[in-house]
Amino acid sequence: MMIGPLVRALFAVIAVVLSSGLVRAEEGQVWLSKSNGSLVTLAYGPVDPAKPPFFLLSCFNGMDVAVLDLHQEIAGAKPGDKVGIEISAGSATASLEGETSHDEVSGLTVAEASDIKVKPVLAVLSEKGQVTVKVGTTSTSLGEQGRADAVGNFAIDCKLD
Repeated sequence: MMIGPLVRALFAVIAVVLSSGLVRAEEGQVWLSKSNGSLVTLAYGPVDPAKPPFFLLSCFNGMDVAVLDLHQEIAGAKPGDKVGIEISAGSATASLEGETSHDEVSGLTVAEASDIKVKPVLAVLSEKGQVTVKVGTTSTSLGEQGRADAVGNFAIDCKLD
């Protein structure tokens, strides 16, 4: 029968793909940039568009406003709490002031920073190395898959400072 060699070949291909980093089942998170008219977004989250991204930077070119949403439970926070948001990579850090809110769909207490400056955030995201987002006492590391291209595309399409 040919099933034995076929199964071995299939396992060999899967092993090569997994070891080469082409598929990152343990992460399942990627950076994506999208532009739709005057709205430009930079997101880090699941590939599945039905699931909300953890990190969503929205640039509303027509309204001259940028907003950062962080969709993760903020430990110890109640809706309406003021929170500091720190984004860091390499030697760069961007500090933002935000506020927590209750997400009705997920039931999480999440954070948002409104009317922010985009360029300091992009400067951090353009640095080499791991990106860390800290909100209050909650700290999250973001992967690098697709980050350079997504940040570059976002920087071209978002016309805000």
